[in-house]
Amino acid sequence: MDFFNNCHAKYTTLLKAIKMKYIYICLISILFYLTACSGDSSSSTETGYVDPYLTSEKTVALKSYTLGSQSCSSSKSCGAIIFQGTLNDSNYVGFAVNDKHDASPDFNLKIYWQASSIPSSVDLAPGNFTIKIIKGTSEYTSTTDNLKLTIADQGDGTYLITFTGNITVGSVSINSGSTIRAYKYP
Repeated sequence: MDFFNNCHAKYTTLLKAIKMKYIYICLISILFYLTACSGDSSSSTETGYVDPYLTSEKTVALKSYTLGSQSCSSSKSCGAIIFQGTLNDSNYVGFAVNDKHDASPDFNLKIYWQASSIPSSVDLAPGNFTIKIIKGTSEYTSTTDNLKLTIADQGDGTYLITFTGNITVGSVSINSGSTIRAYKYP
């Protein structure tokens, strides 16, 4: 009977060893799988958040604008950007300025239109671009004037936008010759 008890003990030990090896192999496989599948994704399909990439080099760039009575001289604090990107599968180009740099009444200008790259000149009829101006507590979003501009890359991450035609939006007039020096975003 000792022989059978001895065999049974050896058999049980062997089964435990096989089970432990099997469990060990499974754990190694799971860890390998988890390691291979982890990591950062470079997918651009994330929604709900836009990283403005405001690194120190972008916040120190000199920007400026002179738009009728609204202006900000060459300064790091002038809010002026030009952008080109895709929204809802459509390509857009646009620019914006903001006077949050001082205590004067708020002034914000946003203009954008469909385009696949930043052009050197623009001549768009109303309805082919979107414009929004906030001055103080008033908001204006329509004009009967064409949007006429030239846009020149300055080679330092900024673009010089020059209005080549007058445009009136609500009570705000922007005259030909008005300029914006805007930082390229992103």
